Amino acid sequence: MPVYAVICIAVIPIGFAVFKTRYQMLDVVLAAIGGAALALLPTIGGTASLAGTVGILCWRMSRELLFPDILVSVLVARLAMLPVLLLLTHR
Repeated sequence: MPVYAVICIAVIPIGFAVFKTRYQMLDVVLAAIGGAALALLPTIGGTASLAGTVGILCWRMSRELLFPDILVSVLVARLAMLPVLLLLTHR
């Protein structure tokens, strides 16, 4: 799931910029890689990767930033992933 990691690394900082959230790129990269790894789990991969990405960002940053900063940024990254995955599977 390298597509997941790349899109998260690109989209989550945009969400943080909208909310003016202070973050380090290492936090975003770790959360994206962790979420991509959890996405490989059979049956529960989608839910586990979403929870893992949010959980890692919450752990690395601050729990006070959970809603709306982290949660909305991760959900927007998930939504941005749909057209990319559709484009890649169409080929």
